Amino acid sequence: MAIAVQEEVRLRQPLDVVFVALVAVERWPEWLIASGIVRVVVVGGGPVAAGSRLTIEQRVAGRAGTIQATITTFEVPGRFALSGRDADGISLDIRADLVADGPGTVLRWDLRFGLPLKYRMFEGMVKPQVKRAVALDLEAFRRRVEGAIAD
Repeated sequence: MAIAVQEEVRLRQPLDVVFVALVAVERWPEWLIASGIVRVVVVGGGPVAAGSRLTIEQRVAGRAGTIQATITTFEVPGRFALSGRDADGISLDIRADLVADGPGTVLRWDLRFGLPLKYRMFEGMVKPQVKRAVALDLEAFRRRVEGAIAD
């Protein structure tokens, strides 16, 4: 079983500006606050690209976890995706698609959490919280990107 959430947000910035902000993974803790992301490290350093490995630390709902992820798609300037798993078997898949919208951009964010059997009984309770967290995080991203450009 999995929790799947799809959201989109419109930004006033052009596609290339939004893509650069989105793939700055080490800055994710600045806007993925509701999702509990506290640290992202690119394993081995270097620029982010398809195949890059990430260590994502998350603290949410009293639970701390570390997700080992791999960037599966990195298509400048329109698509970014990653897939990972933590030690408890919770899987994470994120896909972000960017589409030009006049002078701005639409970001489509697809998030999927796969839950192992021992957590499936909580799925019904967790899904509304995940949906709300995604909406809050995308709004934080929009504000961050639009505020940074305005400065």
